Amino acid sequence: MKSGLRNIYIYTFFYSFLLLNPIWVLYLLNLGYSIFYVTILDVVFYITIVLASIPMGRITDSIGRRNALFISSILTGIGIIFFGLFQSFLGIAISYAVWGIGVAINNSALESVSFEYSKSHDLRYLQLIGMVNFISAVSVAVASLLGGYMGEYTGLRIVVFATGVMVLLSSFYTLKLRERKRENAHGTLVLKLGNYVRDRRIMSIILLRVALLLNFNMMIIFKQPYYKEMGIGTGLIGVIFFADVLLRGLASLSTQRLAFIAKNRFFAMLLFTSLTFFTIYIPGLVENLASLAFLILNSIIFGFYSNILSEEVNVMVPSEVRATVLSVIFLVSALFTALAEPFLGYSASVIGLEKTLLIFSAIFLIISTAAIFIHILGRENSNFKLVSTNDR
Repeated sequence: MKSGLRNIYIYTFFYSFLLLNPIWVLYLLNLGYSIFYVTILDVVFYITIVLASIPMGRITDSIGRRNALFISSILTGIGIIFFGLFQSFLGIAISYAVWGIGVAINNSALESVSFEYSKSHDLRYLQLIGMVNFISAVSVAVASLLGGYMGEYTGLRIVVFATGVMVLLSSFYTLKLRERKRENAHGTLVLKLGNYVRDRRIMSIILLRVALLLNFNMMIIFKQPYYKEMGIGTGLIGVIFFADVLLRGLASLSTQRLAFIAKNRFFAMLLFTSLTFFTIYIPGLVENLASLAFLILNSIIFGFYSNILSEEVNVMVPSEVRATVLSVIFLVSALFTALAEPFLGYSASVIGLEKTLLIFSAIFLIISTAAIFIHILGRENSNFKLVSTNDR
């Protein structure tokens, strides 16, 4: 394995080793916050991503992916440590803001460096990003398994601090990353950034990724208390998260092999959005082992289809603005999450998680249907070239 690729994989493993994954909502509930206030705090995190995404995407395009990933590791690790140190609403909000900036940088930088590495080394992007996401999933899965039992036997706060330290360690591996020399962005190309985002092919992909990311973000919030309502202990929740994330990683790893399923874009849109809808809707109807299986299937679909959409949008935009365009996707998904979380959190507190999942399934269906209609009815913008010759 080439050293550059190995460093990307090692960095991904350490950055993704989130021991707090199965317990962070439980940690806040243990501090006395209700699910509603947990979602209000989460709004701070996602609003930070909204405000930081495009500036951080532009900075990433300017200073390089390696430097951006280094800054991301430091800020994310510090934010998580602050999360364990502070217990007041303001203190946790500050920790979320620092954490959110780190994640905003990482979102576009890691995907960009992976795509450009695949192009410069004649590798298949779906295979590379599939492996990156698989390693990330394995890391989260192992961390979830350990974090669940650590939370049960050593205390939840210890898990938070250990997570911060692991993320900080990932910064050492960013220093070993290498990226190809990039040409400076031309002013006319930057001015046409809006055209890239408005193109109906990119717009439909943006909305689909927004729907999937919104689904992913909300499931992180709802799964832990949902499993608690089923009477599952903290340690076993860690085991469930281990299986959930590992299966998502295996789905991601299989993307290149099974990409033919999504060869017809319209069919893929209908298939995967419909399946995702039912994995939210069914747990809202019943709360049993079947609903648990549907929630895990939700993660599997995300692991596969998000890679397909990732390749499509990366191919369509040139390197000079790639991180910036990708940041738009994460900005919009963060904005939708920030708007949806307080409403859904209040709903969960008042009418329960099951009915709230039914409401959320309708929200997901509306966004994904809008994306499909844009794909069908929209017109392509033909005033510019979507693919840079440098990426061919």
